[in-house]
Amino acid sequence: MTEKKCEDLVQEKYQARLKDIKEAYQKNDNEKNIEQGDNNNFDLIQWLSEYGLSWGYVLPNTFNNQSEGYYRWQLSWGGPSDEFRIFTDSDKNIQSVEYWYLDWFDGASIEIDDYQVIEMINWQLELDKFPYEYEEEVA
Repeated sequence: MTEKKCEDLVQEKYQARLKDIKEAYQKNDNEKNIEQGDNNNFDLIQWLSEYGLSWGYVLPNTFNNQSEGYYRWQLSWGGPSDEFRIFTDSDKNIQSVEYWYLDWFDGASIEIDDYQVIEMINWQLELDKFPYEYEEEVA
């Protein structure tokens, strides 16, 4: 039996993450419509902080052949790991979002545009620094 490569698994792994994010998005959306007194509380900010391992900015040229900086929502780490890479302009407007699935010496990505994922990423971007602020810190 041949072991599957990341390119064989990336879509399946993304769909599992998408399902989690859509469920959280729906819970948050439902929470907005619940009348007061209902104790079915959902804290999206807490969910976001617990769902992934980290949120940060990867400076340009951190890795070989990586001339552009990007925001990273790292979901898991090790072998395998997965993350979203968010490419923005200097005003934090999203240009593209990639989902990466990585395993030892292998990796694959797909570009994504699912509304719920983009919204969750935008909420995190609103609270983060601009790319130039990260770049100034190391200059």
